[in-house]
Amino acid sequence: MNVLIAPQHWGLGHITRSIPVIRYFIDRGDKVTLACSGAGIELLNKEFPQIECLSLIDYGVKYPSKNMVANMALYLFNIHRAIIVEHFQIKKICKEKQIDLVVSDARLGATQIGIKSIIITHHLHFPIGNKLFEFVSALWVDFFYKRFDEMWVPDLDGENNLAGDLAHQYKWSKKYYIGAISRFEKLNLPKQYDIAIILSGPEPQRSYLEAILLNQLSKWQDKNIILVRGINQVWDKEKLSNLDIITLANSKQLNEVICASDFIICRSGYTSLLDLYKLEKKALLIPTPGQPEQIYLAEELMKKKLFYTVQQDNIDLEKDIPLALQYSAYQHQSEKETLKQILDRRLANITQ
Repeated sequence: MNVLIAPQHWGLGHITRSIPVIRYFIDRGDKVTLACSGAGIELLNKEFPQIECLSLIDYGVKYPSKNMVANMALYLFNIHRAIIVEHFQIKKICKEKQIDLVVSDARLGATQIGIKSIIITHHLHFPIGNKLFEFVSALWVDFFYKRFDEMWVPDLDGENNLAGDLAHQYKWSKKYYIGAISRFEKLNLPKQYDIAIILSGPEPQRSYLEAILLNQLSKWQDKNIILVRGINQVWDKEKLSNLDIITLANSKQLNEVICASDFIICRSGYTSLLDLYKLEKKALLIPTPGQPEQIYLAEELMKKKLFYTVQQDNIDLEKDIPLALQYSAYQHQSEKETLKQILDRRLANITQ
């Protein structure tokens, strides 16, 4: 088939978790076209230099406020404008490339008349405590998601799942779980770093967190630390002698960094949790302010005694890291089916 895969650039999480799905279609022998925006294009070009990656409109959402409703209200017009524009951009790509199947990770305007389409998502419920907003957002979710032929949820079915109410409260007969997918593999590497800081997510909160952590790391001169910034931007400041810095890492680099590190500091974004699950690493989780999804996930995991979490404004690494080390982290379960087996079955259904 001619397959278009279009991940959302809302931070890098949607792009990185799409990588195993992209590899699946390549291994099948399908002709794959990629489409993304912003730093997502640069990352996909690093991962798949042999595949064309076309440019789509960026939703351009930032998180200036710690209030999710305020953030979404501020960018609501831009989001819907981007959805309309991307619909016609993807329509043009589908015509030029004679696309048979569109696979979207959270790009809501990707559906096309006469072409089968799949949405990859886990964020199906907005747990912000405001019943009116949750009701309206549920209608919004239905309107966009049920235009696709199938929904693939990157999570485990049943009680031992990762997303909780975010994905499992939503009911639809065409929703299918495809497992806790990750681009990483567990590697048996000698320890190189005591702490790996993995930054990601929308600005300006990514930069705020980077500044807070760098300010406190001066007290950790006896530890080997690496900072993966998550942006393609030259480092132009002084750095600590015990600190290594990578701006934008590809999958191989990041896989090796995490596996060679004792402890991780990162956001509680869902893709980061998928990676921690796969690699069985302990971590300090710092949710992005204004993102109820990340706050919900972090708090649920803390209740389950899996990970310690702290709000961005309250970070105290001297206190937080020892506390986080007391939590058990994920214990990776053996999978009943491989991703290939699951997706083979799904494609057999959708293309019949």
